[in-house]
Amino acid sequence: MKSMFVWIEGYLNKARRIFVAGFTLIFLLFITFSLLGGIAGAFSGDEEIDTKDKILYLELAGVVVDQPQSGPSDPVSIILAGDSQPNVYAIRDILRLLDAVANDTNLKAVYLDVDNLSMGGQVFSLAIADAVKKIVDNDIRVIAYTDGLVTSDYLVASQATELYLNTNSYSGIMPSGFSRKREYMQEFYNNVKIDYEIFTAGDFKSGPEPYTRNDMSENDKIAWNAFANPLWDTYKQKMEAGRNLKPGTIQSYGDNFDILAKDEKGDFPKVALNLGLVDGLMKHEEIRDYMIGEFGSEDKDKDKWPEGVSYDDYLSTLDSSFDDEAEDIIAIINVEGVIMTGQESQGTAGSDSIVDKIYKAKNDKNVKALILRVNSGGGDVYASELILNALDDFKSTDRKVYTSMGNVAASGGVWVTTNSTEIWAEENTLTGSIGVYSIVPTLGRALDWAGINVDGVSSTKMGEWDPSEPMPDYMKDLFQSNVDGIYETFVSQVANNRDMEYEEVLKIAGGRIWAGNKAQELGLVDKLGTLNDVIAHVAESNELDSYKVKYYKRDLEPWEVFFEISKNVNLDIPFSSTRKLIYKELNAFDQLVQQNGQLKPISYCSECDLLN
Repeated sequence: MKSMFVWIEGYLNKARRIFVAGFTLIFLLFITFSLLGGIAGAFSGDEEIDTKDKILYLELAGVVVDQPQSGPSDPVSIILAGDSQPNVYAIRDILRLLDAVANDTNLKAVYLDVDNLSMGGQVFSLAIADAVKKIVDNDIRVIAYTDGLVTSDYLVASQATELYLNTNSYSGIMPSGFSRKREYMQEFYNNVKIDYEIFTAGDFKSGPEPYTRNDMSENDKIAWNAFANPLWDTYKQKMEAGRNLKPGTIQSYGDNFDILAKDEKGDFPKVALNLGLVDGLMKHEEIRDYMIGEFGSEDKDKDKWPEGVSYDDYLSTLDSSFDDEAEDIIAIINVEGVIMTGQESQGTAGSDSIVDKIYKAKNDKNVKALILRVNSGGGDVYASELILNALDDFKSTDRKVYTSMGNVAASGGVWVTTNSTEIWAEENTLTGSIGVYSIVPTLGRALDWAGINVDGVSSTKMGEWDPSEPMPDYMKDLFQSNVDGIYETFVSQVANNRDMEYEEVLKIAGGRIWAGNKAQELGLVDKLGTLNDVIAHVAESNELDSYKVKYYKRDLEPWEVFFEISKNVNLDIPFSSTRKLIYKELNAFDQLVQQNGQLKPISYCSECDLLN
C-alpha cells in the first residue's frame, strides 16, 4: 500500500513539472513571437503604403477617447484576458486621418462602418460627422453600411454620400435623441430602513436626488432640457441636411416611430427607406457585391472585397502635424474620467498620475506652455485640489496654463481649471455644475429593526458617533458646514479666475449645467474652439515659430512596454468587449462614492450622462 502512494506521489509530481514546464514554454513562445511581431510591425510602419485606386475601409470597433490611458494592472490577467481588451481610439488620430482623406485624390472611395464605435460624447460625434461631410464635399465618395444605428452613430453615417441598411436589421435606424433616466430610490431605502444623510451646496446639484426623491426634480428637468434640446436641434439639422430631408423629418419619426412601424408590420428597415433615412436595403452579401460591381476586384475569389487600406495602415502613412525636430514644446496633459486620488486608468483621472505629469512638464525647460485638456464630470474634491496645486507650481515658473474643454468639463472638471490663463470650450461642451455634495448612509433604523444595539464609550465627542447609529445634529451641522465651506471656496476660485464678482458667479453656479456657448456668454469661458484651435493660439501667444506638441503619459512598467510593443501584431479584437470598458467608466462614480468607507465631499456632475 505504501509503495502505491509513493508511486502516486511521484506521478503527480512528474505531472506537475510537465504542466509547469509546458505553461512556461507557451508563455515564453507568446512573448517571443509577440516581441518579434511587434518589432517587425514597428519597422514596417516606415514602409510606404500605396493608396492609389484603393478603398479606405473605416471599420472602427471600440471607444473614442481624448487620450488612451493605461493604469496599473496585473500582467497575468491581461494575458488571460486576451482579446477582451477593447480598441481605444484617440479622437485626434481619427480627425487627423479624416482631414487627410478629404485631400487624398488617390483613393477611389471610403467604406464607412460605425456600428461598433462608441463615439465618446457629443463633441466627438459632431466633429467626426463634420469631418465626413468635408470628405463628401470634396467629391470623394463615402459609402456607409450598417446593421442598425442610434443617434450619434446615425449622425456620422448620415453625412456619407450613400447609406445602406441591412435588409434583415432588427432595429433599423433609431435617432431617438437624448434622454436621461435614473432610478429614484427614496421609498426603497425607507422600506429597508437605510437612511442617507445628504449635504448639498447648490439648488441644481442633483447628484444626491436618487437617494432623496422618488422622481426627477423640476430644477433638474429645467437644466437638462436647457442643455439637451439645443444639442438635439443641432443633431437633427445635420442629419436632415446630410440626407436631404425636409426639416422636421427626424423629430416626426422619433415621435411617431411606433405608428410608422405598425403600418409596415414592424419592418423598421422599410420605414427607414420610406423616410429617406437610407438609400437602400442590402444584405451583407449584397453590399459586398455592390462594392465589387462599383470598384472591381483583382482577386479571383468572387467573394473578395475590392482592394483597400485599413484605418491603422492609412494612419501610419501620415506625418506629424507639428515639427518633431523643434526644441520648443507645448505640453498637453489630459484630465479624462472621474477625478480620484491614485493612478489613472480608463474611466478615471488619477490625481497621482496627473500631478506627476505636470511636474515632468515643469522640469522640462523646453516646455513653453501647458494645455490642460479636460474631459471630466469631476469627482473627489481633494484630488481636484491636488491637481490645481501642481498647476499653480507650474505657473510659478512664469509659464502659462491654458484649458481646452472636451465633451464634458463640469463640477470638479471646472475646479481644476480655475487657475488657467485662458479657458476654451467647444460650442456643445457640457460645463458648469459648480456645486458640492456629500452622501452619508446610516444604518440605525435597520439595526434597530434587526434587534442590534450599538453601544460603547469614546475618549472624545469627536469619536462618539458611528455610521451604524442615527446621525446627531452636531454631526449634521459639521458636514453641512464643510460642504458650504468647499462651495464658497469653489465659487471664489471661479470668481477670481474669471475676474467676476462673487455674487455674479453665485447666480450662475448652484450646480447648474451649461453648454459651452452659453458658458462663454456668462463669462465662465474665454473663447470657443477645438483643441487644435487652442494649440494654434498658444503657439501664437507665446511667439513659437517652430514647436512640437507632447502628450504626457504615465511611465510604463517594463512589462507594460512589452505589451505596447506587442500591439503592433495584427490581432482582431471583437467589439463585444467594448461594453466592458463602457461599464467600467460608468461604474467609476460608484468607486468615487464608496472610497473605502471614507466620507469625502464630492464635486461631480451626475447630470452629465448623455444617453442616446
